[in-house]
Amino acid sequence: MIKMFKNKIQLFLEKWYFKIPVFVIGALLILFLLFLLTGFTYTKVYKNKIYPGVSVGEYNIGSMTQSELQDFIETLNDRLFKEGLDFNVLKDREMQELRVNTILISEENTLELVKLDSSKLSEQSFGIARDGDWFFNIYEPLFLLFSKKEIKAPVMIENYDFKEILNSYLSNFIDEPKNANVSVKDPYALEYELTPEKSGTYFDYNYILENIKTNLSLLSFRPIEIAPIKAEPDILLSDLGGLVDSLEEFLSYGTVGLNYVDPQTSIKYEWFLIKDDYAPWLQAKRDEDGLVVFGLDADEAQKYLKDLSYKIYRNPQDAKFEMEDGKVKKFQANSAGLKLDIEESFVSLEKAIKERNYKPDKTTQTVALSVEVIEPKIKMSDVNDLGIHGIVGFGYSTFRDSHNNRIKNIANAVDHLNGTLIKPGEEFSTNKYAGPYTLENGYLPEEVIKGTEIKKEVGGGMCQIGTTMFRTAMNSAMPIVERQNHSLVVGYYADPVNGNPGTDATLYDPYLDLKFLNDTENYLLLQTEIDYDKQELKFTLWGMSGGRKGWFTHPIVERWISPGEEQKIETLDLEPGTEKCQSAFVGAVTTFSYYRLIPGEEKIEREFESYYRPLPRICLVGVEELTPVCEDDNCDNNEQPAEDNTNTESTGPIEGVEVLE
Repeated sequence: MIKMFKNKIQLFLEKWYFKIPVFVIGALLILFLLFLLTGFTYTKVYKNKIYPGVSVGEYNIGSMTQSELQDFIETLNDRLFKEGLDFNVLKDREMQELRVNTILISEENTLELVKLDSSKLSEQSFGIARDGDWFFNIYEPLFLLFSKKEIKAPVMIENYDFKEILNSYLSNFIDEPKNANVSVKDPYALEYELTPEKSGTYFDYNYILENIKTNLSLLSFRPIEIAPIKAEPDILLSDLGGLVDSLEEFLSYGTVGLNYVDPQTSIKYEWFLIKDDYAPWLQAKRDEDGLVVFGLDADEAQKYLKDLSYKIYRNPQDAKFEMEDGKVKKFQANSAGLKLDIEESFVSLEKAIKERNYKPDKTTQTVALSVEVIEPKIKMSDVNDLGIHGIVGFGYSTFRDSHNNRIKNIANAVDHLNGTLIKPGEEFSTNKYAGPYTLENGYLPEEVIKGTEIKKEVGGGMCQIGTTMFRTAMNSAMPIVERQNHSLVVGYYADPVNGNPGTDATLYDPYLDLKFLNDTENYLLLQTEIDYDKQELKFTLWGMSGGRKGWFTHPIVERWISPGEEQKIETLDLEPGTEKCQSAFVGAVTTFSYYRLIPGEEKIEREFESYYRPLPRICLVGVEELTPVCEDDNCDNNEQPAEDNTNTESTGPIEGVEVLE
């Protein structure tokens, strides 16, 4: 029997030995092709939907489109907005229900302090099983049918503001412990008061915020249970002797500066804290080594930083781009928003304050504030096909203390220039696009200094435009084709960093112009902006930088030139006996270097040297008739005025005058 069975097996193997592998391979190949076909079909069916098997908490979000998911999350945000968050708070061994608002209402707007990020969740969930290679993107969606994918929703909480709201609701449930402290009453007279310690209870707000995030990330609105924590003070009255002894030296380090640099414009903004500001914030704290030192009261210092945050805050701006007759008529450049990180800035400020406890030779005099960048949703590259994707360069100048007509002329030029498209290879002329400087084109007469005369000319103030355009072109790494500095040193055109003359450019059509070459392979878009409150001009060139960089050194004055003696000029245009004077202008010779760095090319350097002629104080003197000019040495002295009885109308500079050759 056994022998017969062995013979049958042997016959079977001899018959199918070569056929089994082919059969198996063929079957496997067919199954694999069916798998690929199924997976490919499945991905097509859910091309615009989240794959089944994806969930957030108890909610299955599979089969939703991105917009459907966003709408769903926004309904939950509406619930947060209207109802707030529920808490169960332990007090006197009993749980008490508490509902806390998640919004902050001010005169300007209503802020949502706690919010689910529907946009990020939509992108995150739609990207599941779509972020690998082609084979992964076929089998992973099918795999999700058998193995579910749970994700968490991103939660946004405005920590500082929401902590304030929580504190207002929970203050009745606690009696916060108090450390002993040295309260400075007068930092100059060194008057202070010692405050004794006190036991109490407190809430760990960071723990509460983490619980809120955990709940909401799973789209759960169940009440959060919290309880106050018993606490003893860390610093006793007996620990304060060293602080009292060091108070005078600590305060002797003086002012602390706060600053940030706008990431879009590179303009630096700065504020200063004098002793009167920060002395009331001083609070006794323990350092890492357990020593009692001066730190800052977080609540008081952060109140100041919160007020400062309103000056810094800027909404992100989405791009808009509409053309008409070859010019961009409706243009809104995308720009990143800015927001002060109050907590991080406080940490940096307190660190600078604490180092003064250790009697350093030098202290941190300026603290860099932490500023968060908020990206816009729609960028320039999304709304045009001209290759205008981002900022190539930026220019700045101030027209502070200008006369009314001068400001109107500058604003008119800003309006003419804004939205100008500069073709690839085009030589841009400021006069061409801003001019002509005529009454018909919206320009007004303004006083200018022309040679040694003070007179009105239509279009006064255009050199402000030329100067700003010059700086914009250099910061954009454009070749400068034509530029002429002013004949005189004028404060309007001082370098914005060191205040020296040298980085200016004058305009006087048709003789003097500011020209540069668009040597990129794409269009450039000129955006011009005037800020009446700050009295600033800001020009931006948009395009595709391609990695190019342009910058210039701040000008150096090689020598100053004395203006010379005062000159008086008779005129029939003023009331007899009155004067109208222009202050003297000191002359100067200045230099600065301009650098261009284009990818694939060597760095290009160009030296700009400027000569500014000196000009004495010039006074126009009103007379009834002009004194005859003496052409030889035999003038009749009786024809000269016997006595100077002039009344001075103005002995200072004529503010707002433009300087022309």
